[in-house]
Amino acid sequence: MTSANKRQKTARKPLILNFFEHAGPAQMFPGIFAHPKDESSTYKSRAYWIKLAKIAERGKINALFIGDTLSPYDVYQGPESVTSTAIAGAQYPTNEPTSVVPLMAEVTENLGFGLTISTLAEPPYHLARRLATLDHLSDGRIGWNVVTTFTNSAARNNLNGQDLPKSEDRYDRAHEYVDVIYELLLSSWRDDAVLNDKERRIFADPDAIRQVQFKGKYFNVPGYQFTEPSPQRLPVIIQAGASGSGQKFGARIAELVFINEETPEKLKEKIQAIRKIAKDEYGRDPEHLKFISLINVYVAKTSEEAKEKFKDITSYVSKDGVQVLFGGWTGVDLSKYDYDEDLRQVGKNDPRSHLKTLLGAPNKVTRRDLIEKISGIKSNTTFVGSVEEVADQIEDLVDRSGIDGFNFAYNLWPGSFEDIVDLLIPELRRRGLAWDDYPVKGGTFRENIYGIKGQTFVPEDHGAYKYKWNAGITKEQFEKDLNESQTEHFKS
Repeated sequence: MTSANKRQKTARKPLILNFFEHAGPAQMFPGIFAHPKDESSTYKSRAYWIKLAKIAERGKINALFIGDTLSPYDVYQGPESVTSTAIAGAQYPTNEPTSVVPLMAEVTENLGFGLTISTLAEPPYHLARRLATLDHLSDGRIGWNVVTTFTNSAARNNLNGQDLPKSEDRYDRAHEYVDVIYELLLSSWRDDAVLNDKERRIFADPDAIRQVQFKGKYFNVPGYQFTEPSPQRLPVIIQAGASGSGQKFGARIAELVFINEETPEKLKEKIQAIRKIAKDEYGRDPEHLKFISLINVYVAKTSEEAKEKFKDITSYVSKDGVQVLFGGWTGVDLSKYDYDEDLRQVGKNDPRSHLKTLLGAPNKVTRRDLIEKISGIKSNTTFVGSVEEVADQIEDLVDRSGIDGFNFAYNLWPGSFEDIVDLLIPELRRRGLAWDDYPVKGGTFRENIYGIKGQTFVPEDHGAYKYKWNAGITKEQFEKDLNESQTEHFKS
């Protein structure tokens, strides 16, 4: 069946399309800064972020998804070595990514911002203020990618030299961390608490503000929340862990789940598994969870031109640099192994999904294989070809996996993003896989995720829904209702 006939027989819905970024000189492709056309080393300038935001909004991109790490990757050629990390610019150096949001919000009206912020390194009381501030300054276009952090170096540098807690402990703590955020942002101020009454000289009604008095295993936070209610009250909740604990965490809290797998079939399997947990254990509508996956495209007007682009760009990718990334993601130092040694037994019992994904093949997996896979030279998530060929590959992946959207990584900055906007998006639009315009012009991130004007808050089946103090409800009534709803606590 031709792709044209296939499109006629398959109902289409617009995908969630994001740009994937990192506040450093390289993200997924260490060493690319050396390419004569690459501008990623200008990441520290205002102009970089303003330019990126304008490209994204011009393409009607849903959101800019910014990844982050809490310390340099220092496993490869370790112990605690950043030699290759620094030489390749392998996500090092990295600036604090949330600071650039106001710059981009100022030059856009619709673009959302998915911000990766760990539950490891700062108290939830501090983060609640930062999230609300950014939501105010962006007119409600903030999403929080909730991560627990998996690097030992992050623990050493952010937990006073302590070891990284076990995965189950990190997720147990993260569940509670998110609950603190829910209560601070949703339960401390009533929707109508701010009066700004100049005549009576009352800014906010003290009877519509309360302490949350959160007391848990990890956190004791009395409140009051330090900010007034923001446009969304709660940022769009994103989650990216795919281990067993991560899947359960995402099923409970996430509106968007960032998920990667080696094949469309495995991707579909994992999507179905997380949706089932969401429904069975948390009473959620499984269709309210949207799944996005990482892809990297080399697209041009002709297949030959795309292949030349691929050959040129990948020639700049640092082999040491991609091994730095692997070490950071998995804790495995590839420098200890021969290039053709079978690595499938390495970390066999490690719960981290990155390691299982990269090593869990039925056939031999070597250091050489991993370098080619991570660099995108031989990867199932790298698409190379003409506009029509790349669109066909995306369409096929959607049909076979049921994925809701993609994070587009860049391989050359800003050329990759410009190619996506100017070449690929128009073709996806013709196929019904990209929207003609934002469904809610000037709307919040959440309104444009769900495509519903007025959907600024989570759906009623989401666990955070019960925490919001609605307008007109007395403090006594709200506290009574909240206490009753909390008798069935989340399953950790």
